[in-house]
Amino acid sequence: MDVPRDEIDINLGQLFLQYYFDSFPSGPPNPDPSRFEYLQLVSPAGDFRFHAFVGDSSTVKKRAISTEIGQAFCRLLLHDHFGVRYFAHLGRLIQRPTHAGFGGMRINRTCKGDIPDYLCARKVSEPRIAEAKGRFSPIEFTTPEFGRWRDQFTRIRVEDGHGVPRSLKGYILATRFVTDANAATARSTSYIEDPESLGEALPDDQAPAIGRGIAALHYARVLNKLGLLPLASALDLGYALTEVLTLQMPRWLCTSPPFERTEYIGGFYRTSAGAGPVLSEKGWTQPLELGSGHLVFVGLNLATAVHVARAARGEWTALDGIAPAAPIGTWSSEFAWLFDGTVAAPAQYFIPTGLVAL
Repeated sequence: MDVPRDEIDINLGQLFLQYYFDSFPSGPPNPDPSRFEYLQLVSPAGDFRFHAFVGDSSTVKKRAISTEIGQAFCRLLLHDHFGVRYFAHLGRLIQRPTHAGFGGMRINRTCKGDIPDYLCARKVSEPRIAEAKGRFSPIEFTTPEFGRWRDQFTRIRVEDGHGVPRSLKGYILATRFVTDANAATARSTSYIEDPESLGEALPDDQAPAIGRGIAALHYARVLNKLGLLPLASALDLGYALTEVLTLQMPRWLCTSPPFERTEYIGGFYRTSAGAGPVLSEKGWTQPLELGSGHLVFVGLNLATAVHVARAARGEWTALDGIAPAAPIGTWSSEFAWLFDGTVAAPAQYFIPTGLVAL
């Protein structure tokens, strides 16, 4: 029997990382993983709530905040508590030409109306559907809104290569947010339900096909952030990139827990004006002037990147062998990481060790 949790911990750095990879296809963190743009709206109270003035903002503004943070919460909670590593925006897949990574599987709309937000997966053999909701108004499983969210799963049809509808298990993750203007006893609360789409049971041998497609689209967004556009395009559109084209990327070594001695590809962004730390042959040198600049490293585990690059060249089964990132020990709150192998942390935690061809 499922038992609700009274409270859960929220890592704001990881919440940012989910938001960062889910939003724009490229661009720097703003301004860094531990202080993303919505954090200025969060109250310093012991529980997660927004400042009182957020509750007095316009309906459009509150809707925008609750929608974006609701999606980030959905991704974070599915990641932290259900082991979900991969997310792909479902709307981009509806009625589009078959992606080679999906092995002939297609997703079609059955009628007008809203559809779920994501295809997602714990690993390629466990594809799922997810709908994210955020509200400042009260939420309950018995409210009409929840019924409408369940209906979204009936508006899509997952078909195998023979056109047979196949059922996929899913999640509705709805979060009610509160502000300092709410009563002290009110709490931000997430509600999770697990409906299924219509169709026959998905055979075990067909699940990896759709799971590989989800992983390919997920890593397409990651590689886009890292500037590996040819690989990202191949993963996104499902074509095989030629073996002749290889891309040289800096290889970095992490020098800090929780991924000490792990290699990454990526680079860093300078997030504020001023000289900031300088990288030389002797390592990082801090400027004499404090507060003069900040650098954020954004990267992907090198071992994962090798698998993903093979998939971009048509070897889609390479996505099956990606192991989830396994942190060791403790780490500071400014070090954000996800199971998919992505990290965002101060650049001084990483040193370049050469180049690698992907």
